[in-house]
Amino acid sequence: MNGPIGAFPQTPVIGRKRPAMPTPPPEPPATNNTPTLPVAPRERAPAATPRNGAPVIPLNVLDAPSQRLYACGIYFALFAWKIYDWVQVVEEDTESFWLFLKWVAIDLVFLFGLPELRIPWLELSQPFVVAAFFCHAIFDWMLMFNMGLPWQTWILGLIKVFYDRELAISENSVKLSNILHNDTLIMGRQIINILPEGSVVLNPEVLPFCLGGENKLAQIPIFFNETVPAEVELIRTDLESNQHEVIKLTRSQLREIERQAKRLAHEGANTVVQFLYPAKKPGAYRLGKVLDEYKLEVQRKTPLTFVVPCPRASVGSPVSSDRCVGDLSDLSLQVEGTPPLKIVYSRTINGKDKSFHFQSLQPEEFSSPLLSSTRSTILTDPKEEDISWARSQQVPLGLNESMKDSGDWQYSVDEVHDAFGNIVKYASSVEDPEGRPKPKHLVQNLVVKERPRVHLEGCDIRHPLKVAKGGSKRLPIIYSISGKVPDNTAHTLSWVFSPIDTLTENGDHGDVVSTHNYKAKNARDRPEITAPGLYTLKSVTSGSCEGEVQEPSSCLLLNPLEPKLTLRTEEIPDTCAGNSIGLRVDLDLIGTPPFVVRSDVYSNGQRRSERVDVNGLRYQMDLIPRVAGHHKYVFTHISDDIYKGQKLAGDEYTLEQDVKPAAAAIIQHSTGKTDACLGDEMAVDILLLGDPPFNLEWEVIHDGKRKQQKAKDIQGSTYQIKTNALTQGGEYTLALTSVQDKRGCRNFLREELKISVRRQSPRGAFGHIKNKRTVKDVEGSTVKLPLRLTGEGPWKVSYVNHQDTSSDKLKVMQKTVKNDNGFLDVQARGVYEITDIWDNQCHGVADPKASTFEVDWYPRPELSMVLAHGVREVADQYIVDDVCEGDASGFEVDLKGTPPYHVDYEIRHKNVQGSESLSRKDFDAALGKASIQMDTARAGLYTYKFSSPADFFYNNNDRQSKLLIVKQTVNRKPAVSFVKPGQTFKYCKSDQSREDKISITLTGIPPFSLEVEIKHQSSPVPEIYRSPIINSNSYEIEIPKHQLRLGTQHVRIRSVKDGSGCRSVTDIGGPSVQVHLYDAPTIYPLETRTDYCVGERISYTLSGTPPFEVWYTFDGVERKAKSPTTNFRRIAESPGEFTITTISDKASECRAPVNIAKHIHPMPSVRISKGKNVQVDIHEGGEVEILFEFWGTPPFEFTYTRSTNAKKGQKSHILETRHDVSHEHSKVIRASQEGTYEVVAIKDMYCAFSTQQVERKEKGQKLLRK
Repeated sequence: MNGPIGAFPQTPVIGRKRPAMPTPPPEPPATNNTPTLPVAPRERAPAATPRNGAPVIPLNVLDAPSQRLYACGIYFALFAWKIYDWVQVVEEDTESFWLFLKWVAIDLVFLFGLPELRIPWLELSQPFVVAAFFCHAIFDWMLMFNMGLPWQTWILGLIKVFYDRELAISENSVKLSNILHNDTLIMGRQIINILPEGSVVLNPEVLPFCLGGENKLAQIPIFFNETVPAEVELIRTDLESNQHEVIKLTRSQLREIERQAKRLAHEGANTVVQFLYPAKKPGAYRLGKVLDEYKLEVQRKTPLTFVVPCPRASVGSPVSSDRCVGDLSDLSLQVEGTPPLKIVYSRTINGKDKSFHFQSLQPEEFSSPLLSSTRSTILTDPKEEDISWARSQQVPLGLNESMKDSGDWQYSVDEVHDAFGNIVKYASSVEDPEGRPKPKHLVQNLVVKERPRVHLEGCDIRHPLKVAKGGSKRLPIIYSISGKVPDNTAHTLSWVFSPIDTLTENGDHGDVVSTHNYKAKNARDRPEITAPGLYTLKSVTSGSCEGEVQEPSSCLLLNPLEPKLTLRTEEIPDTCAGNSIGLRVDLDLIGTPPFVVRSDVYSNGQRRSERVDVNGLRYQMDLIPRVAGHHKYVFTHISDDIYKGQKLAGDEYTLEQDVKPAAAAIIQHSTGKTDACLGDEMAVDILLLGDPPFNLEWEVIHDGKRKQQKAKDIQGSTYQIKTNALTQGGEYTLALTSVQDKRGCRNFLREELKISVRRQSPRGAFGHIKNKRTVKDVEGSTVKLPLRLTGEGPWKVSYVNHQDTSSDKLKVMQKTVKNDNGFLDVQARGVYEITDIWDNQCHGVADPKASTFEVDWYPRPELSMVLAHGVREVADQYIVDDVCEGDASGFEVDLKGTPPYHVDYEIRHKNVQGSESLSRKDFDAALGKASIQMDTARAGLYTYKFSSPADFFYNNNDRQSKLLIVKQTVNRKPAVSFVKPGQTFKYCKSDQSREDKISITLTGIPPFSLEVEIKHQSSPVPEIYRSPIINSNSYEIEIPKHQLRLGTQHVRIRSVKDGSGCRSVTDIGGPSVQVHLYDAPTIYPLETRTDYCVGERISYTLSGTPPFEVWYTFDGVERKAKSPTTNFRRIAESPGEFTITTISDKASECRAPVNIAKHIHPMPSVRISKGKNVQVDIHEGGEVEILFEFWGTPPFEFTYTRSTNAKKGQKSHILETRHDVSHEHSKVIRASQEGTYEVVAIKDMYCAFSTQQVERKEKGQKLLRK
């Protein structure tokens, strides 16, 4: 073979120089056939190792086997250290987490650093190192957290074999087993184990649970009664697949249950432990296998607990949110959960809320045991396999209700209930603390609009519309809508039309019918129609709402005939002279009355236009010129009610005549009527036509009486008639009877002038305001005084104010009033009197009984101070007593005037430094008194300056002469602070020669008083310490020891009060100091007894901060010991007197004298059944005498147990433990129950010994008690 044997490579070595060997001489070849051994190959030097693969420690410094030895030694040393730390965890219950982190870090450095050394045969691959590190980390976790490994007892026992030493009172390490393992003290063995019968119940109250939304976990209660579980299984049945899943509680959860059980047992409370299992998946949960700490199954009740998805609901989104009155809501609610479901929703109509609910919502053909009488059986029967009925299902719910009211409708989901009683409530924005609105899927808003209505106005079958040919007219549609008219009134109209020549004999639509639509922009927009025929409205639609067509809905449109005119004329002869004086024209018209006929008249070369209004189809008119000459009449246009301005063309519409008119007289008055005042004389101008001279006759008619008068030889063409004074009221008629010119023809006249004479003169008076001629109003406002005027307006009213003092003489004012019930506007108070009155033409008189009116002003509002306790008046100002900063203060004011009142005021603040600030406020008052809350937020002088108040009539722009000024001084609140906030003070509970005090600084006016809050970290209620009077601005607080508690407490100053009476309360969480009160420190024996036995541990609990120093004496020798923890323990290796004299710790720096003495006694002994293991089989009911023999000092107390008989492959279990007393050195006990009896503990007058101390590896013996 050329290579090495085995799987390992050769160990590299450094080539050494060998001594030169002589070269053997060549041998002659063998001549015989005898075989010879092959020559051993020479050792060849190994190839040189590459520089990058050489070990970090050169092999010439330390060879490879040595390096491997050292690496393994380090590894096993670390492992031994790790086991030592684990023993400390097991026995001393040290901190596990930091030890775990320490060993993970050490293993990481060692395992990943070892390959970097490149030691031959230890060049581990990277995957192997990673796997080894994870294995070590898991091993560290199991050790440092004391996971209860199966070989834990064996390892501890093995360790104790090699190392079982503890400190004794002599401060020497002694082997505990040499003291405890004394087989001669208790001989014989009997084991008793009492196993309480426990039970486990899952959710005994059958509470409902659901998952979803904010419920991420369902906390299912599990109750453990008189048992500590070692293994708990839950079986979850999936609601969808009916598959079973086994869930085991984790070790941390089991430890939590164990901790609760121990805590309840320590407190002496009921040992029923409640554990909340966090279920994250829906399903049906029940208990599976439950084992206690002895690996025995625990009695359990297995009702089903259902964890279902939380019910939920949503409102389906409709196609449109617009509805019309009378429509159905057409909404759908989607309800999801375990049926049958219940939903509560609210419907809000225009702000009015009403709640509704639907229950028993379930899919069709759905069957659930919750609906039957077997509900309780189903929930408690774990054999129920089919639980598909508990699945979450969607149930649609339609809402179709008639929407009768217009406005804003809102449907909102409020609650959802499922079959198990799970309730999901959706809070509204009002109920939500943050004011958040409901999610959109829970709310649906609908807008219900009123339906429009249309009808025709002014047009129907009997009253058709008429329009000129080719013209158009708007269809007279009236659009209306109930309630408030919306801003947008656009709508669409639809109608049918039949031409006029297709209508039936009854006037209805014929065979030819067409449909038309029109989109109106608003309610006043109407369609234009041109074609004659019958129009009938069919529908109206506004938005999505179809409206109602009311009667009348049909309208007939006609095109009337165009107007036509026919003229017929004849001459009008003069009866006196015989010649023609004019033409009589007959007008025959065709068309729609009324007519308007327009003509141009040419007289002696002058042109004028005239019109004739004709209300019928025939009319007669006389064309009698006033002056002689040639006259031409041309009729130009004709209009009727339909057609306007139709032009007339043709010679038949032109008339001409030559006339010489007879004498005539015309009253030159435009209207033929005139008015006159009572007692006036009238002058009437007359125009005379003809050849002068003229003779004119006339008469004046009044009250049926005629008075004729005559004027002769009138040379001119005009004349003026003057009447006598018209002294009686009524109607006068001035009628021209005849006129005669030079030709001598006397012509009858029809001219007359009606004169209406007032029956009385105009009168003026003031009216009433609230049945009085007096009025009150706001000063400076315009007062309208009512007038009562007779006559014809407008009137000129003259009046004076008798209280006007602006001048020596009364000033006469004048106003024109157009209404007989007009008003006289005045702006000053006083007594007004009407002095004169004119109407539009007559002078009148003022009614002396109603010619005056008194105007007065409402009193202006006034503001005054209410003098009360604490308010005083000083030099037109009011001073309110001083208050402290932040205290409540105020005052009252009186208000006079007409409520309600409004008062503006300003607050001027001047602080201690002298700077000022200004703020403005106001308030409203409905009564005559008001309370003003004064500002005390900052210290300084406050000045309140009130403006003139405003009341119902006056605003505060009108200032009163005297303003209300109120002043108040706000004293600054005292302040206090620690000189060194956050400082920690250490006090001893016992009196010490020197202790630090808490220094504080105070700001304010001495003397001060303090309230100091002392809050211990273990107590929610703080203590209050009140200091004595402090006369300076610095102080050192010395808190009495009886108000401090052991441990850490936060000390903060709650309040401070200074000499001004002001009190300042500090904020919670403000600066504070910490006071650590140490019990000087103290040491307490774990047991109150003073007598101990050899081999027992004398244990103490130290109060303070480790490490501690303990001074003690044993048998007259003083010793000093140190304890790094709060436990101090020593083994009593020999009898004697053990006394602890002094103790000190690190934190408190207090050295407390103590005197705790212990007496150490020798051990008692006992033998059962002569010290032998005796097994006796008895029948049920039989008895066995058990002999106990004792050595020691009577009386003896002993404990023995009864255990199950040990069987092959099974461990014996204790069934019963009994305690007894013997005053003699022997005792006989009769036993009738099956089991193994054994003495486990013996106690004489001083000492005790127990075998359980050795077997369970407890830390010391216990003195048994009765």
